[in-house]
Amino acid sequence: MWAQALRQISLLLAFTGLELTALLPRANTSFSVDIPAGSAVSTSAQIDPSFCGFAFEQASFVRYAQDDSGNANNFSVNLIKAVTSRTGGDPIIRLGGTSPDYGRYLPGQTEPALPVAEQDNYQDIGYTTIGPSYWTLTQSFPGAKYMVQVPLATTNVSETIAWAQSAVNGIGVDNIHSIQPGNEADIYSATFQGEGGVVLGPPDYQGYLSNESYVGNWTAYADAVLGAVDLPAGRFFTAFDVSTHFGSAVQEEAYIFDVETCFGLGIDEKSIIKEVSHHYYQQNAGTADDLATGLMDTSVTHTHLDQFKVRISWLQENQPDISFILNEVGNSLFVTNSYEFQARLGSALWQVDFYLYSMSIGVARINYQQIMHAGYDLWLPVASAGLEAQVFANFYSQPFVADFIGSSGNTTVAQLNISGSNPPANLAVYAAYEAGVAKRIAITNLDYWNETSSGTDRPSVTLDLTVPEGVTSVEVYHLSSPAGAGSGADTITYGGSQWTYESLGEEVKNVRDDTENITVTNGVANVQVLSSEAVLVWL
Repeated sequence: MWAQALRQISLLLAFTGLELTALLPRANTSFSVDIPAGSAVSTSAQIDPSFCGFAFEQASFVRYAQDDSGNANNFSVNLIKAVTSRTGGDPIIRLGGTSPDYGRYLPGQTEPALPVAEQDNYQDIGYTTIGPSYWTLTQSFPGAKYMVQVPLATTNVSETIAWAQSAVNGIGVDNIHSIQPGNEADIYSATFQGEGGVVLGPPDYQGYLSNESYVGNWTAYADAVLGAVDLPAGRFFTAFDVSTHFGSAVQEEAYIFDVETCFGLGIDEKSIIKEVSHHYYQQNAGTADDLATGLMDTSVTHTHLDQFKVRISWLQENQPDISFILNEVGNSLFVTNSYEFQARLGSALWQVDFYLYSMSIGVARINYQQIMHAGYDLWLPVASAGLEAQVFANFYSQPFVADFIGSSGNTTVAQLNISGSNPPANLAVYAAYEAGVAKRIAITNLDYWNETSSGTDRPSVTLDLTVPEGVTSVEVYHLSSPAGAGSGADTITYGGSQWTYESLGEEVKNVRDDTENITVTNGVANVQVLSSEAVLVWL
């Protein structure tokens, strides 16, 4: 990640009792959605059950994997299981970021990683070190497969080899998903500065890389790893790992380290690339007042994601065995953390729509980034810097998306059209198909409404869903809060459930009684969706 620093905000989101809240909005507008057969709509490829992946900055992983007593962090284990158990996929966990690209492996270091990551300190770029015990922490998550980032920024390829060899020794090659040389190599610079202003440029570190020099360096480092470390034959590497670009630079997402050019230059001459990766952050974080325009404007999200279509389509047409993934994702960048923008119901709804739209355009997996100090995290694994361990609002996107994917292993996805006069701009509908039959419908309504600032009763829309023949009723799960877009995790539920530190990440059911069963009349189910809410409709 390329633009974060420390911050001092303490918010205590304690688990509180929630009153049952009736869904009684003031204003209601109706639109219709036809749910066609899968053969009549353009659907994605099959969605990987491991689509909802995870990512941890190098030193932060220690805190997520291990509790303060040195045991496996069951809070983290249970939260990951709450997602993957819904799809049957393996947790695919990326260990990486800027800090390990400029880090060092020290075989004599007894601590897993130094410095120790806390909620109020920034990743120590230029000084991060790991020891052999670091890789032992991967055993905290049974069944997980790891994307292991190894240094490419260093000009000392022996460091890269040592990092890769220690990972294979400590994790076991069967538990490694891929080896990834480098992180955001497109922004390497002769003047790049790490912690305390230390310059991390030539001769010890790489300077600017063009398409040609990136391909030359990447292939040289990959060859060195292959020559020194016993790895499986075939496609075992992740490549590109391009940094995010947004605002006036968003179009650069389409061509920085151009995929067609780099493949033409021979980056995959030995057929070892498994995935092409990119990073995504929507913008720089703002305040609570910026939530509506910063994260809840779906035109911004979809336009940004559309920049990747050229990469996705080229791979599908020319390298169909290589998938396109987003392996480091957060909702926004900030030099500190801004929980009132980055960790609210509005940001969780952004994440739901972001994942669903990504599936619909061919993104094969998303690894959501976590750093101890970041405001966009899914959860804080241990008490740190005065902030209690807790689940953040963004986590609630994950069981929703996992339920949408389902456990069949053959789900495909399509965005559906909304009919009617001027449908709301921030309303979207997605269908999950199994064997060509629609099984689940997700509706995201990112129209901004907040109890304390909007000054109106909560609006809603009703969607008249024309359901497949034979469906007589539908069940509706709500991802919502009575307080609206600005609410924290303490008042959010999905399907009536919550996940808390007090429950050690286990699902707490029946917190709110808002799940609906709706009778289908003349082939139509009328589903009401509040502003600042997402619903999952089970057909």
